[in-house]
Amino acid sequence: MTNWNWQKLSSGAAMRLLSVALILGVINFAEQALALGRGNSGPQVTSVQRCLQKLGYYNGPINGNFGPLTENAVKKFQQAKKISAIGQVGPQTQRSLQAACQSKQSSGSTSTSNVLKVGSRGSAVTQLQKSLRTLGYFNGPVTGYFGQETQQAVIKFQQSKKLQADGVAGGNTLQVIRTSLASRSNKKSNNAVSGGVDNYPNAWNEGDAGPQVLQLQRNLAKLGYFQATPTGNFGSVTKDAVVRFQRDNGLTANGIVDGQTWTAIATNANYVNVNNSVNVNNSVNVNNSVNVNNSNVNNSGCSPTSGFICLGENSPRVVAVQQSLRQKGLFNRDITGYYGTETRDAVAQFQQTARLNPTGIVDFQTWQALGLTNSNPTGVQNSAVENRYVVIVPIRDANTLDQVRQFVPQAFTMRSNLGEFVNAGAFRDRSEAEKRSSQLRDRGFDARVEYF
Repeated sequence: MTNWNWQKLSSGAAMRLLSVALILGVINFAEQALALGRGNSGPQVTSVQRCLQKLGYYNGPINGNFGPLTENAVKKFQQAKKISAIGQVGPQTQRSLQAACQSKQSSGSTSTSNVLKVGSRGSAVTQLQKSLRTLGYFNGPVTGYFGQETQQAVIKFQQSKKLQADGVAGGNTLQVIRTSLASRSNKKSNNAVSGGVDNYPNAWNEGDAGPQVLQLQRNLAKLGYFQATPTGNFGSVTKDAVVRFQRDNGLTANGIVDGQTWTAIATNANYVNVNNSVNVNNSVNVNNSVNVNNSNVNNSGCSPTSGFICLGENSPRVVAVQQSLRQKGLFNRDITGYYGTETRDAVAQFQQTARLNPTGIVDFQTWQALGLTNSNPTGVQNSAVENRYVVIVPIRDANTLDQVRQFVPQAFTMRSNLGEFVNAGAFRDRSEAEKRSSQLRDRGFDARVEYF
């Protein structure tokens, strides 16, 4: 090993090397025989989490506990580096992490690292999503993952600012976003000269104006709360409409459109669009035009009539979701039973780690994946209680889920006292479950039927 002569180094160089050494300190135990895995805890795990977070593989809490989130992040890293994806940090993985983090540290903030696009993840994406939400272009859950919904929000912003609408948040787009945020803050602080300083600079309220207010009014009109002509000016009529919406949806009825109210209005308005676009009385075959397993339905909105847990719900089953998220280290707020944006964002983060579509909506798959199959107070989907015969495939390696999904696209992972497995379908009749199980066994899977 190279012995550094620290006295011959300049103070700046010494500090940079020392910073790298501190960040990567734990990963230097690469020659140790024992591997880090689920159940381990301590400073070594903390440093591994920090390194994985720096590389964009880990979005969970830095708590020094090697749980399922850390394990999944390790597996993703191992897959990317073509290492056996066992989810444990052994010598080979440790060396690879060390090299990757050192390279990341050495490269600093290059021009390419400032480019955010589909597939990017990490704190920079989280900030981008929050900024676009503040500006009124992004209505999805803040997950730290740059998916199609974030891409569409970037495109809408770029189009509004006459930028190249390629959906890539490069240096120019990010600078315009920062300028827009600063301009909005200045506008709001100087807003309503006769009324003084705006007490809510980070929310839309009476006296504000602009394209976001116009979109707010249009959404409220779709929902039947705003009867006037949308003008883009937030006056008393708009405030009254917001108050009525907030009261009907269990929100604080103050007429102030914060992030929670904005998202709730946009989500419900999107759901109205979906309902208007599907006429169940027409001659189109309903089974062909509406696929209940299609994630596009979830992405477009959520309705309590679907049986899903939607933004704004206040119920005992939300308590169960929050408790499960807290046990997984994803939710550190009070258990209130109210499904607000913070709970939704935690659900979306869980869905991402469970390799489900990160919609932030608790459908039956998410409910089961959270391990709540037998604790549903009111039912998530009408079939949740009836479909008790579940086809399971034990997880042998990181590819099991993808392999099952080639035959059962809606399959997802679950954990119970049986261990971790793939849920390949839930059925009311055991004969139907046995048929699915037999089909999978014919394809080489260790499928079986269990009663939950």
